[in-house]
Amino acid sequence: MSAGDSAMVHDTRGPEAFTQLVELEQEAAQIFLNQPLHLPGLLQRRDYAAEIISGITGLAEDDPELTERVNLRMRRAATFAQRLDGPNPPRLVAVIDEAALRRKVGGAEVMRAQIAHLIEVSRRDTVQLAIVPFSAGGHPGQTGSLEVHEAADGRAALFFEGAAGDELIVSDQRRAQAHRDLVEGLAASSVTGSEARQLLEKISDEL
Repeated sequence: MSAGDSAMVHDTRGPEAFTQLVELEQEAAQIFLNQPLHLPGLLQRRDYAAEIISGITGLAEDDPELTERVNLRMRRAATFAQRLDGPNPPRLVAVIDEAALRRKVGGAEVMRAQIAHLIEVSRRDTVQLAIVPFSAGGHPGQTGSLEVHEAADGRAALFFEGAAGDELIVSDQRRAQAHRDLVEGLAASSVTGSEARQLLEKISDEL
């Protein structure tokens, strides 16, 4: 990875940090995501992204900062989509809590379009979409949103997203491995594959 050797914690909305995050996503051989409260930023559509960012931050629809944040997220999503379509796509393991899918962010129409996008992405051979159903009860993934970006040589970076600021941590390999294990453990006990797509379709129909 080109992220450097020292630990770094910073707001990824800054141009330099954002560039570094995108570089990590471009170089990662594997990406592990856990999203208990909202859908993964890398897989969001614009309407959903605008609604969820506004809801979390309290920024008004006409606030320039909201527009900046949404544009930034869409740049990440578009860059990542290009990678998925490329000759060497990463393995993606994305764990999503059922609660995040049933929350009507932006209304039923916005959610149906967003869920349709998730269904399409989940059909890729390199993508494992895992849904933690309500029947699972409490689970370790409820501690919060996280991403692990792992390079081919095994080195990994952790990304935590929050309303007040985002953290990108690039040197704590033990911590990164622990969070990767967390995501993989959740995925192993969740609804995946065609069953996940059936659940997504059911949720969409019930919105």
